[in-house]
Amino acid sequence: MINQCFADRKSSIKNEAIFTRIAVSYNKAKKAQAKAADMYQVGSEWVHIYDNYMGEIVSALKSADIGSINRIYNNFFRERCSVGLHGLPVNMFKNYFSGKVSRMHAKLFLKDAVYRHNLWDITVGKLNGIASLKGPLLGNPYGYYVDGTFIEASAQYQHYYATMIGRLAKSGTHRTILELGGGFGGMAYYLMRDNTNLTYLDFDLPENFALTSFYLLSAFPDKKIALYGEVDLETDDITAYDAVLMPNFEIEKVKDNTVDLVFNSYSLAEMSREAVKNYFKVFNRVTNKFIYHVNHTKRGPMKADEFPVDTDKYELVYRAPALWNMALNPWMDEYECLYKHKQLEFRV
Repeated sequence: MINQCFADRKSSIKNEAIFTRIAVSYNKAKKAQAKAADMYQVGSEWVHIYDNYMGEIVSALKSADIGSINRIYNNFFRERCSVGLHGLPVNMFKNYFSGKVSRMHAKLFLKDAVYRHNLWDITVGKLNGIASLKGPLLGNPYGYYVDGTFIEASAQYQHYYATMIGRLAKSGTHRTILELGGGFGGMAYYLMRDNTNLTYLDFDLPENFALTSFYLLSAFPDKKIALYGEVDLETDDITAYDAVLMPNFEIEKVKDNTVDLVFNSYSLAEMSREAVKNYFKVFNRVTNKFIYHVNHTKRGPMKADEFPVDTDKYELVYRAPALWNMALNPWMDEYECLYKHKQLEFRV
């Protein structure tokens, strides 16, 4: 059973244009990042990941080695470049990707998968059905089976937040959703798949938005997606795009009150206090409806309850435990918080 969960599912995206666009955009972003403020550089918990795991993909992107980028990204779930973006709190390469999964680690994986699936089922699952969890099978994902349906790891978490965001931002007019730190693009996939008349904005470190670019460009070949260097946030109409993927320092160019909802999961609590203050200064300025985040409340340079939300403009709707990691960590300190603009009225 556990061997089927980790069977080889390497994708075979061969569109050279995608990899070329990513390499060009990445190198433009790195050149600009060198001149950006310290808060937009790699810091805090991500330093050791960059030092120990990013070397191969960084080299391939810098040299525009299309063959290597292709090979790494089509297998990215099991490559070093995605460390920190998925997986259990153990050495995934040794304990799961080596082909030898011990009984102990099999139980650990299945315990987490069953718990997360049940949590998803009682929150949004029963209204959507198991088919709604199906992913694009990109990057050689691992996961679990339900009645013969393969579900990619972390799909429950990603689909839940995509569903909640879609509901919160539901409107008869165009919507713009901004995510800070979109990981490899998992939440964005479900959000873009299940919602029309929507623009998704992602701001992340260049190495991460390059991976997100592969994921979303490959998953949605017919959608209009712009990368850094292909669109100007200050002069172009970003609502003409289904997604705009940018390095983090470009977030300062987002116009006032043009975003319906800002979302972040976990990465804010990993940043310096200066960086958190800067990002919330942007959030408070650009958002006209909701600020929604999931972060740690007991650890990190700035705890979630200390985040500088503009309380003159926004009010807390709810603060509740984010239960996704409780199967493995019953003492977790993760909470999701939703703030709304004070002039926004809920209608039933």
